[in-house]
Amino acid sequence: MINNMKKTLLLTLLSGSFLIGCSSSKVKKSAAVQLQTIDIKALDTTISPADDFFLFANGTWIANTQIPASESRWGSFNELEQANNLKLQTILNQEAAKEQSNAGSSLLGAYYSSFMDMTRRDQMGLSPLQEDLQAIARITQLSELQQQISRLHQDGLSPFFSFGSGQDLMNVQKNSAYVSQGGLGLPNRGYYFDDNKTSIRDGYLAYMMKCMQLAGIENAEAVANTVLRFETDLALNQLSPADLRQPEKVYNPCHRREVQKLFGDGFVFESYLQQIGCPMVDTIVVGNKKFVETLGRLMVETDLQTLKHYLTWNLINHYSAHLDQGFLDLHFQFYEGVLSGKQEAQPLYEMAIDEITNSEIGELLGKAFVERHFSKEAQNRINTMVDNLLFVYQERIQQLDWMSDATKQEALVKLNSIGRKLGFPSKWTDFSNLTFVAHRYFQNYRALARFSVHKNLIELTQPVDKEKWGMPAHMVNAYYHPLLNEIAFPAGIMQAPFFDEKFEDAVNYGRIGMVIGHEFTHGFDDMGSKFAADGSFTNWWTEEDRMLFEEKTKLLGATFSGFCPMEDHCVNPELTMGENIADLGGLTMAFYAYQRTEEFKANETVAGYTPAQRFFIAYAQLWKIKYTEAEMKKRLATDPHSPGMYRVNGPLKNCPEFFEAFQVPEGREMRNDVKKVARIW
Repeated sequence: MINNMKKTLLLTLLSGSFLIGCSSSKVKKSAAVQLQTIDIKALDTTISPADDFFLFANGTWIANTQIPASESRWGSFNELEQANNLKLQTILNQEAAKEQSNAGSSLLGAYYSSFMDMTRRDQMGLSPLQEDLQAIARITQLSELQQQISRLHQDGLSPFFSFGSGQDLMNVQKNSAYVSQGGLGLPNRGYYFDDNKTSIRDGYLAYMMKCMQLAGIENAEAVANTVLRFETDLALNQLSPADLRQPEKVYNPCHRREVQKLFGDGFVFESYLQQIGCPMVDTIVVGNKKFVETLGRLMVETDLQTLKHYLTWNLINHYSAHLDQGFLDLHFQFYEGVLSGKQEAQPLYEMAIDEITNSEIGELLGKAFVERHFSKEAQNRINTMVDNLLFVYQERIQQLDWMSDATKQEALVKLNSIGRKLGFPSKWTDFSNLTFVAHRYFQNYRALARFSVHKNLIELTQPVDKEKWGMPAHMVNAYYHPLLNEIAFPAGIMQAPFFDEKFEDAVNYGRIGMVIGHEFTHGFDDMGSKFAADGSFTNWWTEEDRMLFEEKTKLLGATFSGFCPMEDHCVNPELTMGENIADLGGLTMAFYAYQRTEEFKANETVAGYTPAQRFFIAYAQLWKIKYTEAEMKKRLATDPHSPGMYRVNGPLKNCPEFFEAFQVPEGREMRNDVKKVARIW
């Protein structure tokens, strides 16, 4: 519940001072060192760069690559994650051995061992849920239902709604309580109403029915239909993923008495706060007032048995991936099979890594990864590249022809205030109050969830911890945090194919350089630009400049709205706008930073391609990817990132530097008409 809410807030908003300068990132070359260039074998030179640059750069790789049966997509991210997972598996096996010997206790080892013990999990079956199921069955009145809701929220579930603490959007020095829409088994409201999601709804209903039958629920088919109708009512007034990206729509601070008025007689909110152990606060940020009003009405108008059925399903569904093999299989068949198109489950150790990574103790796994596999040299070179990108960004802002001097000054203040986190946290969380028992997986999972909920609630009494990271150090990802005005690059992404000391500058700048520029640009995308240098949700634009900026973003949106990989399934420019702006900005900044290197200035042709051409090919090859049809449909409906092929062709269609590098003539597919080229940052 609270952990999910924190993650949603961070990813929706996301995902120290220093000198600004530009130093050369040249790697000294010698006869003994041959720097790696682009992947020539991946190219399909039968396709013109002017027609489809993604396929030109990756066509042969695509033709020769099959998506593994346990995956719904395959690309550069997956390749690096697979390599990292082998390292993480070794770490976890070592920790498990330590736990089982006399070498000392290990939280990671105990948790991992218990997760992997499917024999014990199969023996336990549904028994870990029996107490909760019986408690729900005994409910005879609404007040008892509320008590059960509160208890499940303490365990990390999110029936009916989500609640938790997070950094306040206006007063970024403090944490505030947030109540948000939630309680759905499908990804978002569109899945309950859109015509092109009918088969998904049918699959969800079948999944519910099978789980309930396995759990021994009487009249499972009727109960499943009842729950689906209730979730549909609950989804009716929820905001879409695109709406959730707009801070002005989700930041509604209210006194807790006002929140109670929104709930009406259906839910005693102040009692809920007391029951979950929330420190008493006067102000609650409501993410969607209309949803809260709808929920309060539903709690009164819906018969108690239906509410109990819904709560029972929420319990079973939440734990379905954490019980025995029977429930695990059903969970996979719907959430990974129907929704994403996977044909078989991942190996159990990969499931364990994913679960640990996305939990509080993911930090422990990241710490172990850094100790064994992180290069200080890589950290230093990334830091130099950040300096270079920052310098270029400053120059670009100063040269903008559409922005007034007043807004430029504010933009530069914000740019020069962006902090950086590279590699791993400066301090590690203390987990001494958390204990696990080997071979008691369900108890460990629940203990971890309760630990996370309690930790999150306690943060309401504490100032914002600006040293805290939003993801563990081993994760293959990066982020910009608008409320902290900082960029973060975990150690997990500072590796090939994103970055390598053995890569030439064209490759490193086309890949990790673009990612650095991408994260910088999030501070100036359609959402990040609404936050000031201090991280607060404060306007720093003149009215005219904001209008000009929005005109340019609409122009970029027109490019992406034309990408439809299949009928009735197109890129949503409103949902993906922030990432599209960041891709275009990151690509542009990385290219101009690369121009400052000695390698670019030497202008040597390698493998038949100029430095500029190799830069753009390296960029395109970073986003090589294949999707299952189901995964493509899901991402178009839920993901704020455009699919990989459009993250290549979309920005490049708006990039004059690319037109020049490959001599793309006007009128060709990879070159927008001059009036349709979006030049923003």
